[in-house]
Amino acid sequence: MDPILAVERLGGATSFLFQRFDPMTRRLCRTVAGLEVEIIGADVDFAAALRRGEPRGEPDRDSFPCFVFAGFETLVGREAVAAALPGHLILRVVEGLDIDHRVGALRLISQDPARLGMKLATLGAARDGDGPAFIDASGTVPRGHVDGPFDGWVADMDPAGHARRVDAVKDAVATGMIEGAVLSVGLSRPTAASPFALYRAFAAANPSPYGFVLNHGGAALVGSSPLAFLDLSGRRLHLETDAGTRPVTGDAARDAAAAEDLRENPKDAAEHRVVVEAEREALATIARDGRVDRVVDREVRRFSHVMHLYSALEAELPEGCDLADAILALAPAAAVSGWPKRAAAQLGYELEGTSRGPYGGIVGLVEPGRADLAVVIRSLWLAEGRAALRVGGKIVATSSAGDEYREALAKARFLVEGVAHAERVASG
Repeated sequence: MDPILAVERLGGATSFLFQRFDPMTRRLCRTVAGLEVEIIGADVDFAAALRRGEPRGEPDRDSFPCFVFAGFETLVGREAVAAALPGHLILRVVEGLDIDHRVGALRLISQDPARLGMKLATLGAARDGDGPAFIDASGTVPRGHVDGPFDGWVADMDPAGHARRVDAVKDAVATGMIEGAVLSVGLSRPTAASPFALYRAFAAANPSPYGFVLNHGGAALVGSSPLAFLDLSGRRLHLETDAGTRPVTGDAARDAAAAEDLRENPKDAAEHRVVVEAEREALATIARDGRVDRVVDREVRRFSHVMHLYSALEAELPEGCDLADAILALAPAAAVSGWPKRAAAQLGYELEGTSRGPYGGIVGLVEPGRADLAVVIRSLWLAEGRAALRVGGKIVATSSAGDEYREALAKARFLVEGVAHAERVASG
């Protein structure tokens, strides 16, 4: 049984798919699908909606999970202006699926599991894992402008405009206002590809730890994110951050050399220090006794088109600090803002001159005693026949504008190729 097909065929106007892949083996571990959902707290702000919808009590096989989405503007206290999706959505599953792929266990989430089982039977012999072949991850990044596989995509800033903004961030670093900030670039183009065709392409090409599709009101968010925002189990909070990127070429020797350079390069070390210290500082404000443990230190993780440098932090939350408190204290993620977070996010936002929309927000599941949330990166959103995405990079004192623009395009490449692939499959 293919859960992607289940959401595509049986999902309502508002529905979702959320998949977790092992970060090392990239094997699919869990799928949760919301075929029919209840929208919680559409009339209140994000924190109030989350508190209203968050499942309470002890973990229970019969409990119904909630899907959580919040865009960048919501997390930094700005009014959401993106047309594609609302600023936040809290969705309680009324009917859906929960699959543990590691042991082959399927749970039907429904007040009437027999009826849901009959509906699923109508899907026929579709198999879990059906989808397009692996998309070739080799190739070079377009240099200096949007061409090659980026044909037809419109960027909201060209290399010269991006370079001016990089200089502005470096000036702010030089004056001591910030240690570094993220600049993002927006790309868009028309497409008739469905969100599920796109998701299949993304998951086949780049099975990152977090895969998701959110449908709402004719718009959709589709992504394959490599970055955890937070993982909360009981009172223990795990947080990951990344900074430092190299393209993946497919040549083993070149990629090994790139990984070693990523660990040792002073510019990448500066970028990584910015995000780790930003996250440590934010987490310490809510950690019990202010204690923060670094549990992963500069680990290189490789994806289809790029590799990143990761670190992870953990802390115990004190009594009285709930999930909404933790999210708002830690948002936005340093990987999409900089350090200090709020000042860097404000500068990046002003320099970009446009809404970031879903980019830099959060998405994931909340269950009794547990939250599993990702940063919305390596994602695109669809509305009115157009695909839009944002990709960015951290600017520090030693950043090169040309290198940063190429790095941003490298991060977008698997999304761009996924759109092209989904369109080719649809056209036969």
